[in-house]
Amino acid sequence: MSNESSNELVVNPAPHITSTMSKTRIMQYTFAALLVITIVTSILWISVSCPTDSQLDSYPTLSNVWQMPLGLILLFNALIAMGVAVGIDVLFNKVVSDSELNIWSSAVFGLIVALSYSLGVPAMAMGADPIPVANFTAPNAFLFVALIALIGQVVFKKVQGIGGRKLVNPAAAAKLLILLPMLGSMLLPSEHFASFEAGGLAMPRLAGPIAATEIIGSNGGGGFGDYLIGCFANPSSMEAGNLNSLMLFNKFHGWPGGASSLLVIIVGIALFALGYKYFKWKVTASYFVSIAIMSVLMSTIYADADLLTRLLFTLFIGSSIFLGFFMATDPATTPFSGTGQLIFGVGLGILTVLIQTYMNFFGGSILALIIMNLTVPFIDRIRIGKPFGRK
Repeated sequence: MSNESSNELVVNPAPHITSTMSKTRIMQYTFAALLVITIVTSILWISVSCPTDSQLDSYPTLSNVWQMPLGLILLFNALIAMGVAVGIDVLFNKVVSDSELNIWSSAVFGLIVALSYSLGVPAMAMGADPIPVANFTAPNAFLFVALIALIGQVVFKKVQGIGGRKLVNPAAAAKLLILLPMLGSMLLPSEHFASFEAGGLAMPRLAGPIAATEIIGSNGGGGFGDYLIGCFANPSSMEAGNLNSLMLFNKFHGWPGGASSLLVIIVGIALFALGYKYFKWKVTASYFVSIAIMSVLMSTIYADADLLTRLLFTLFIGSSIFLGFFMATDPATTPFSGTGQLIFGVGLGILTVLIQTYMNFFGGSILALIIMNLTVPFIDRIRIGKPFGRK
Protein backbone atom coordinates (compact mmCIF):
# COMPACT_ATOMS: atom_id res chain seq x y z
CA MET A 1 0.00 0.00 0.00
CA SER A 2 1.22 3.47 -0.84
CA ASN A 3 2.42 5.70 1.99
CA GLU A 4 0.95 8.75 0.26
CA SER A 5 -1.54 10.80 2.23
CA SER A 6 -5.13 10.61 1.02
CA ASN A 7 -5.13 14.40 0.91
CA GLU A 8 -2.97 14.21 -2.21
CA LEU A 9 -5.91 12.69 -4.09
CA VAL A 10 -8.35 15.48 -3.29
CA VAL A 11 -9.36 17.59 -6.29
CA ASN A 12 -10.08 21.20 -5.41
CA PRO A 13 -13.00 23.02 -7.02
CA ALA A 14 -12.61 25.36 -9.99
CA PRO A 15 -10.72 27.38 -10.96
CA HIS A 16 -7.76 24.98 -11.35
CA ILE A 17 -4.62 27.12 -11.50
CA THR A 18 -1.23 25.50 -12.11
CA SER A 19 0.98 28.59 -12.48
CA THR A 20 2.20 31.24 -10.07
CA MET A 21 -1.25 32.88 -10.31
CA SER A 22 -2.97 30.77 -7.65
CA LYS A 23 -6.66 30.63 -6.87
CA THR A 24 -5.97 32.54 -3.64
CA ARG A 25 -4.18 35.33 -5.49
CA ILE A 26 -7.04 35.63 -8.00
CA MET A 27 -9.48 35.98 -5.09
CA GLN A 28 -7.22 38.56 -3.44
CA TYR A 29 -7.09 40.68 -6.60
CA THR A 30 -10.86 40.40 -7.00
CA PHE A 31 -11.43 41.32 -3.36
CA ALA A 32 -9.22 44.39 -3.73
CA ALA A 33 -11.16 45.48 -6.83
CA LEU A 34 -14.52 45.05 -5.09
CA LEU A 35 -13.26 46.81 -1.98
CA VAL A 36 -12.25 49.85 -4.06
CA ILE A 37 -15.76 49.97 -5.57
CA THR A 38 -17.34 49.63 -2.11
CA ILE A 39 -15.27 52.40 -0.53
CA VAL A 40 -15.57 54.87 -3.43
CA THR A 41 -19.34 54.29 -3.73
CA SER A 42 -19.74 54.78 0.02
CA ILE A 43 -17.95 58.12 -0.29
CA LEU A 44 -20.12 59.17 -3.25
CA TRP A 45 -23.25 58.24 -1.30
CA ILE A 46 -22.31 59.37 2.20
CA SER A 47 -23.92 62.83 1.94
CA VAL A 48 -27.34 61.47 0.95
CA SER A 49 -29.72 60.47 3.73
CA CYS A 50 -31.84 57.42 3.02
CA PRO A 51 -34.71 57.98 3.03
CA THR A 52 -34.85 61.76 2.80
CA ASP A 53 -37.15 63.83 5.00
CA SER A 54 -39.54 64.43 2.11
CA GLN A 55 -39.65 60.71 1.30
CA LEU A 56 -40.49 59.91 4.91
CA ASP A 57 -43.38 62.34 4.68
CA SER A 58 -44.72 61.00 1.36
CA TYR A 59 -44.11 57.26 1.71
CA PRO A 60 -46.41 55.50 4.23
CA THR A 61 -44.34 52.31 3.88
CA LEU A 62 -41.23 54.08 5.23
CA SER A 63 -42.62 54.73 8.67
CA ASN A 64 -40.52 52.05 10.42
CA VAL A 65 -37.18 52.49 8.68
CA TRP A 66 -33.94 53.98 9.99
CA GLN A 67 -32.81 57.20 8.35
CA MET A 68 -29.09 56.82 7.70
CA PRO A 69 -26.50 58.06 5.20
CA LEU A 70 -26.80 55.88 2.10
CA GLY A 71 -23.05 55.30 2.01
CA LEU A 72 -23.10 54.08 5.62
CA ILE A 73 -25.87 51.59 4.81
CA LEU A 74 -23.64 50.17 2.07
CA LEU A 75 -20.68 49.82 4.45
CA PHE A 76 -22.82 48.00 7.02
CA ASN A 77 -24.18 45.73 4.28
CA ALA A 78 -20.65 44.89 3.17
CA LEU A 79 -19.52 44.06 6.71
CA ILE A 80 -22.64 41.97 7.40
CA ALA A 81 -22.42 40.01 4.15
CA MET A 82 -18.69 39.33 4.53
CA GLY A 83 -19.10 38.39 8.19
CA VAL A 84 -21.87 35.90 7.42
CA ALA A 85 -20.05 34.39 4.42
CA VAL A 86 -16.68 34.05 6.14
CA GLY A 87 -18.26 32.81 9.38
CA ILE A 88 -20.12 30.03 7.55
CA ASP A 89 -16.95 29.08 5.68
CA VAL A 90 -15.05 28.73 8.96
CA LEU A 91 -17.92 26.83 10.57
CA PHE A 92 -18.16 24.33 7.70
CA ASN A 93 -14.40 23.83 7.81
CA LYS A 94 -14.67 22.94 11.51
CA VAL A 95 -17.66 20.59 11.34
CA VAL A 96 -17.32 19.07 7.85
CA SER A 97 -14.11 17.14 7.38
CA ASP A 98 -13.69 17.72 3.63
CA SER A 99 -14.93 21.31 3.50
CA GLU A 100 -12.19 23.53 2.09
CA LEU A 101 -11.45 26.74 3.97
CA ASN A 102 -11.20 29.67 1.57
CA ILE A 103 -11.51 32.97 3.40
CA TRP A 104 -10.73 35.12 0.36
CA SER A 105 -13.36 33.45 -1.81
CA SER A 106 -15.95 33.90 0.94
CA ALA A 107 -15.01 37.56 1.40
CA VAL A 108 -15.37 38.14 -2.35
CA PHE A 109 -18.77 36.45 -2.28
CA GLY A 110 -19.88 38.65 0.62
CA LEU A 111 -18.89 41.85 -1.18
CA ILE A 112 -20.69 40.74 -4.35
CA VAL A 113 -23.85 40.11 -2.31
CA ALA A 114 -23.66 43.60 -0.76
CA LEU A 115 -22.87 45.33 -4.06
CA SER A 116 -25.67 43.58 -5.96
CA TYR A 117 -28.44 44.36 -3.47
CA SER A 118 -30.42 47.46 -4.51
CA LEU A 119 -30.20 50.38 -2.10
CA GLY A 120 -31.72 53.83 -1.96
CA VAL A 121 -35.24 55.13 -2.44
CA PRO A 122 -35.70 56.55 -5.98
CA ALA A 123 -35.76 60.31 -6.37
CA MET A 124 -39.24 60.00 -7.95
CA ALA A 125 -40.60 58.39 -4.76
CA MET A 126 -44.30 58.97 -4.28
CA GLY A 127 -46.96 57.55 -2.00
CA ALA A 128 -48.15 54.78 -4.33
CA ASP A 129 -45.70 52.04 -5.12
CA PRO A 130 -45.98 48.28 -5.79
CA ILE A 131 -42.45 47.44 -4.65
CA PRO A 132 -41.74 47.61 -0.89
CA VAL A 133 -39.12 50.38 -0.93
CA ALA A 134 -38.54 49.91 2.81
CA ASN A 135 -36.39 46.92 1.82
CA PHE A 136 -33.95 49.27 0.07
CA THR A 137 -32.90 50.95 3.31
CA ALA A 138 -32.07 50.12 6.93
CA PRO A 139 -32.82 47.96 8.83
CA ASN A 140 -34.58 45.72 6.29
CA ALA A 141 -31.64 45.89 3.89
CA PHE A 142 -29.35 44.47 6.61
CA LEU A 143 -31.66 41.50 7.12
CA PHE A 144 -32.04 40.74 3.43
CA VAL A 145 -28.31 40.98 2.75
CA ALA A 146 -27.59 38.66 5.69
CA LEU A 147 -30.16 36.12 4.42
CA ILE A 148 -28.80 36.24 0.87
CA ALA A 149 -25.25 35.71 2.15
CA LEU A 150 -26.40 32.86 4.40
CA ILE A 151 -28.39 30.98 1.78
CA GLY A 152 -25.89 31.71 -0.96
CA GLN A 153 -22.96 30.42 1.07
CA VAL A 154 -24.69 27.34 2.46
CA VAL A 155 -26.94 26.23 -0.40
CA PHE A 156 -25.31 27.57 -3.55
CA LYS A 157 -21.63 27.47 -2.60
CA LYS A 158 -21.18 24.66 -0.08
CA VAL A 159 -24.04 22.23 -0.83
CA GLN A 160 -24.08 22.91 -4.58
CA GLY A 161 -20.33 22.36 -4.66
CA ILE A 162 -20.61 18.84 -3.21
CA GLY A 163 -21.60 17.42 -6.58
CA GLY A 164 -18.60 19.03 -8.27
CA ARG A 165 -19.17 22.00 -10.53
CA LYS A 166 -21.69 24.63 -9.45
CA LEU A 167 -24.66 25.08 -11.77
CA VAL A 168 -25.67 28.66 -10.97
CA ASN A 169 -24.00 31.79 -9.66
CA PRO A 170 -24.43 31.64 -5.85
CA ALA A 171 -25.08 35.35 -5.28
CA ALA A 172 -27.55 35.64 -8.16
CA ALA A 173 -29.43 32.47 -7.25
CA ALA A 174 -29.65 33.34 -3.55
CA LYS A 175 -30.87 36.87 -4.31
CA LEU A 176 -33.65 35.64 -6.60
CA LEU A 177 -34.67 33.02 -4.03
CA ILE A 178 -34.85 35.52 -1.16
CA LEU A 179 -36.75 38.07 -3.26
CA LEU A 180 -39.18 35.47 -4.60
CA PRO A 181 -42.15 36.95 -2.70
CA MET A 182 -41.47 40.29 -4.41
CA LEU A 183 -40.82 38.94 -7.91
CA GLY A 184 -44.47 39.36 -8.83
CA SER A 185 -44.21 43.12 -8.38
CA MET A 186 -40.79 43.21 -10.01
CA LEU A 187 -41.74 41.11 -13.03
CA LEU A 188 -45.39 42.01 -13.70
CA PRO A 189 -45.38 44.61 -16.50
CA SER A 190 -48.95 45.67 -15.70
CA GLU A 191 -47.77 47.16 -12.40
CA HIS A 192 -44.80 48.81 -14.06
CA PHE A 193 -46.93 50.67 -16.59
CA ALA A 194 -49.72 51.70 -14.22
CA SER A 195 -49.73 55.29 -13.00
CA PHE A 196 -48.47 56.28 -9.55
CA GLU A 197 -52.06 57.04 -8.57
CA ALA A 198 -53.06 53.50 -9.55
CA GLY A 199 -50.24 52.00 -7.47
CA GLY A 200 -47.83 51.42 -10.33
CA LEU A 201 -44.43 52.74 -11.40
CA ALA A 202 -45.59 54.84 -14.38
CA MET A 203 -42.81 53.33 -16.45
CA PRO A 204 -42.61 54.00 -20.20
CA ARG A 205 -42.73 50.82 -22.24
CA LEU A 206 -39.36 49.67 -23.55
CA ALA A 207 -41.19 47.55 -26.15
CA GLY A 208 -42.06 50.73 -28.01
CA PRO A 209 -40.52 54.02 -29.14
CA ILE A 210 -38.69 55.90 -26.40
CA ALA A 211 -36.96 59.25 -26.13
CA ALA A 212 -35.00 61.25 -23.58
CA THR A 213 -37.77 63.67 -22.69
CA GLU A 214 -40.83 63.64 -24.91
CA ILE A 215 -43.65 61.10 -24.78
CA ILE A 216 -44.02 59.23 -28.06
CA GLY A 217 -47.59 58.19 -28.82
CA SER A 218 -49.14 56.35 -25.88
CA ASN A 219 -45.86 54.87 -24.70
CA GLY A 220 -46.12 54.97 -20.90
CA GLY A 221 -46.22 57.93 -18.57
CA GLY A 222 -43.32 60.07 -19.79
CA GLY A 223 -40.02 60.26 -21.62
CA PHE A 224 -37.79 57.32 -20.74
CA GLY A 225 -34.78 59.55 -20.08
CA ASP A 226 -36.84 61.63 -17.67
CA TYR A 227 -37.98 58.44 -15.99
CA LEU A 228 -34.38 57.28 -15.51
CA ILE A 229 -33.47 60.64 -14.01
CA GLY A 230 -36.39 60.23 -11.59
CA CYS A 231 -35.04 56.80 -10.64
CA PHE A 232 -31.38 57.62 -10.17
CA ALA A 233 -30.99 61.34 -9.42
CA ASN A 234 -29.86 62.55 -6.00
CA PRO A 235 -33.09 62.41 -3.94
CA SER A 236 -31.82 65.18 -1.65
CA SER A 237 -31.21 67.65 -4.47
CA MET A 238 -33.76 69.92 -6.10
CA GLU A 239 -31.91 69.60 -9.41
CA ALA A 240 -33.04 66.79 -11.72
CA GLY A 241 -29.55 66.00 -12.96
CA ASN A 242 -28.20 65.07 -16.38
CA LEU A 243 -28.96 61.61 -17.80
CA ASN A 244 -25.47 61.10 -19.26
CA SER A 245 -23.81 62.10 -15.99
CA LEU A 246 -26.09 59.92 -13.89
CA MET A 247 -25.67 56.79 -15.97
CA LEU A 248 -21.90 57.16 -16.27
CA PHE A 249 -20.75 58.67 -12.99
CA ASN A 250 -23.13 58.36 -10.04
CA LYS A 251 -26.57 56.80 -9.66
CA PHE A 252 -28.27 57.03 -6.26
CA HIS A 253 -30.55 54.01 -6.48
CA GLY A 254 -30.04 50.42 -7.60
CA TRP A 255 -27.03 48.14 -7.34
CA PRO A 256 -24.27 49.91 -5.38
CA GLY A 257 -21.72 47.97 -7.40
CA GLY A 258 -22.87 49.79 -10.52
CA ALA A 259 -23.53 53.21 -9.00
CA SER A 260 -20.56 54.62 -10.92
CA SER A 261 -20.28 52.89 -14.29
CA LEU A 262 -16.97 54.63 -15.00
CA LEU A 263 -15.52 53.35 -11.72
CA VAL A 264 -16.54 49.76 -12.51
CA ILE A 265 -15.04 49.99 -15.99
CA ILE A 266 -11.71 51.35 -14.69
CA VAL A 267 -11.44 48.84 -11.84
CA GLY A 268 -12.65 45.94 -13.99
CA ILE A 269 -10.19 46.60 -16.81
CA ALA A 270 -7.35 47.00 -14.29
CA LEU A 271 -8.28 43.64 -12.75
CA PHE A 272 -8.34 41.93 -16.15
CA ALA A 273 -4.99 43.49 -17.05
CA LEU A 274 -3.41 41.99 -13.92
CA GLY A 275 -4.50 38.50 -14.84
CA TYR A 276 -5.80 38.49 -18.39
CA LYS A 277 -4.94 34.81 -18.78
CA TYR A 278 -7.03 33.81 -15.77
CA PHE A 279 -10.04 36.15 -15.70
CA LYS A 280 -12.77 35.39 -18.23
CA TRP A 281 -12.70 38.78 -19.93
CA LYS A 282 -14.13 37.29 -23.14
CA VAL A 283 -17.46 36.86 -21.38
CA THR A 284 -17.47 40.55 -20.40
CA ALA A 285 -16.42 41.80 -23.83
CA SER A 286 -18.96 39.70 -25.76
CA TYR A 287 -21.67 40.56 -23.23
CA PHE A 288 -21.33 44.32 -23.65
CA VAL A 289 -20.91 44.13 -27.44
CA SER A 290 -24.08 42.04 -27.74
CA ILE A 291 -25.98 44.40 -25.42
CA ALA A 292 -24.95 47.39 -27.54
CA ILE A 293 -25.96 45.66 -30.78
CA MET A 294 -29.30 44.56 -29.30
CA SER A 295 -29.94 48.08 -28.04
CA VAL A 296 -29.37 49.59 -31.49
CA LEU A 297 -31.56 46.87 -33.01
CA MET A 298 -34.41 47.60 -30.59
CA SER A 299 -34.07 51.34 -31.23
CA THR A 300 -34.34 50.69 -34.96
CA ILE A 301 -37.30 48.31 -34.64
CA TYR A 302 -39.28 50.67 -32.43
CA ALA A 303 -38.18 53.89 -34.17
CA ASP A 304 -36.78 55.61 -31.08
CA ALA A 305 -36.38 59.36 -31.22
CA ASP A 306 -32.68 58.81 -30.45
CA LEU A 307 -30.32 55.86 -30.05
CA LEU A 308 -28.48 57.18 -27.01
CA THR A 309 -31.22 56.93 -24.36
CA ARG A 310 -31.79 53.19 -24.80
CA LEU A 311 -28.06 52.55 -25.18
CA LEU A 312 -27.22 54.41 -21.96
CA PHE A 313 -29.81 52.37 -20.11
CA THR A 314 -28.86 48.93 -21.42
CA LEU A 315 -25.12 49.40 -21.00
CA PHE A 316 -24.84 51.44 -17.82
CA ILE A 317 -27.72 50.49 -15.54
CA GLY A 318 -26.06 49.28 -12.35
CA SER A 319 -27.11 45.65 -12.64
CA SER A 320 -25.69 45.29 -16.17
CA ILE A 321 -22.36 47.03 -15.70
CA PHE A 322 -21.49 45.35 -12.38
CA LEU A 323 -22.75 41.90 -13.37
CA GLY A 324 -20.81 42.02 -16.63
CA PHE A 325 -17.47 42.47 -14.88
CA PHE A 326 -17.86 40.67 -11.55
CA MET A 327 -20.64 38.06 -11.72
CA ALA A 328 -20.81 36.89 -15.32
CA THR A 329 -17.11 35.96 -15.11
CA ASP A 330 -17.49 33.59 -12.12
CA PRO A 331 -14.99 30.80 -12.88
CA ALA A 332 -17.14 28.01 -11.43
CA THR A 333 -20.38 28.69 -13.35
CA THR A 334 -19.15 29.82 -16.78
CA PRO A 335 -17.66 27.92 -19.75
CA PHE A 336 -14.06 26.71 -19.75
CA SER A 337 -13.12 27.37 -23.39
CA GLY A 338 -12.65 30.75 -25.01
CA THR A 339 -15.26 29.91 -27.65
CA GLY A 340 -17.69 28.86 -24.95
CA GLN A 341 -17.11 32.11 -23.09
CA LEU A 342 -17.95 34.12 -26.22
CA ILE A 343 -21.15 32.12 -26.74
CA PHE A 344 -22.05 32.58 -23.07
CA GLY A 345 -21.49 36.36 -23.18
CA VAL A 346 -23.51 36.82 -26.37
CA GLY A 347 -26.39 34.74 -25.01
CA LEU A 348 -26.30 36.67 -21.74
CA GLY A 349 -26.45 40.01 -23.55
CA ILE A 350 -29.32 38.98 -25.82
CA LEU A 351 -31.38 37.58 -22.94
CA THR A 352 -30.71 40.65 -20.79
CA VAL A 353 -32.08 43.05 -23.41
CA LEU A 354 -35.06 40.82 -24.22
CA ILE A 355 -36.03 40.52 -20.53
CA GLN A 356 -35.58 44.26 -19.97
CA THR A 357 -37.58 45.11 -23.09
CA TYR A 358 -40.53 42.76 -22.81
CA MET A 359 -40.81 42.45 -19.03
CA ASN A 360 -39.63 45.98 -18.20
CA PHE A 361 -37.50 44.37 -15.48
CA PHE A 362 -34.50 46.64 -14.84
CA GLY A 363 -32.61 43.76 -13.21
CA GLY A 364 -33.07 41.52 -16.25
CA SER A 365 -29.37 40.67 -16.33
CA ILE A 366 -29.53 38.66 -13.10
CA LEU A 367 -32.36 36.47 -14.43
CA ALA A 368 -30.51 36.13 -17.73
CA LEU A 369 -27.36 35.05 -15.85
CA ILE A 370 -29.17 32.20 -14.07
CA ILE A 371 -30.62 30.99 -17.38
CA MET A 372 -27.23 31.08 -19.11
CA ASN A 373 -25.54 29.35 -16.14
CA LEU A 374 -27.84 26.39 -16.74
CA THR A 375 -26.67 26.15 -20.36
CA VAL A 376 -22.96 25.94 -19.45
CA PRO A 377 -22.77 22.10 -19.35
CA PHE A 378 -24.09 22.07 -22.93
CA ILE A 379 -21.83 24.93 -24.09
CA ASP A 380 -18.80 23.09 -22.68
CA ARG A 381 -19.55 20.17 -24.98
CA ILE A 382 -18.79 22.37 -27.97
CA ARG A 383 -15.29 21.65 -29.18
CA ILE A 384 -13.94 24.01 -31.83
CA GLY A 385 -10.22 23.46 -32.08
CA LYS A 386 -7.41 23.35 -34.59
CA PRO A 387 -6.64 20.10 -36.42
CA PHE A 388 -3.99 18.01 -34.70
CA GLY A 389 -0.50 19.21 -35.55
CA ARG A 390 -1.52 22.63 -36.91
CA LYS A 391 0.03 25.63 -35.18
